[in-house]
Amino acid sequence: MENETHVHYTDADPALQQRIAAEWGEVAARHMHFTEGFSVVALADGDPVGLISVYWRSLPPPLSETCEGYVDIIEVRPGFRRRGIARRLVEIAIERAKAHDAYQLRAWSSEDKMEAIPMWKALGFGLCPATVAPRGQEVKGYFATKPI
Repeated sequence: MENETHVHYTDADPALQQRIAAEWGEVAARHMHFTEGFSVVALADGDPVGLISVYWRSLPPPLSETCEGYVDIIEVRPGFRRRGIARRLVEIAIERAKAHDAYQLRAWSSEDKMEAIPMWKALGFGLCPATVAPRGQEVKGYFATKPI
């Protein structure tokens, strides 16, 4: 198992997206953003072990001039969890959101993501319980938001 100090963080490109698709599945790869946001991959010995992807979007009126970064996916391979990789990926996303002049960084975690919800809280995100209904099926969880 790799030590956290051996993890390298890099901007994703189409080649890394293909690797993510092959090794993690098409769903993860489809959530990666390049032109309308960014994707950062954590690599250990050249292998993808973590991923965050954020896209930029405007808030609805009356705040349509306000941009936010929305975390479309954050994932760390099971053998690499609890080593600070997700924390560092979120920190990179916060830095990018500041540079993009975004008002906030926001994410959604379903309540079955028991490790993610305390992480958002520990990183200073506000948490709002909510139920969403993707494809008509109710999913309980939390929106996590951090003003930048």
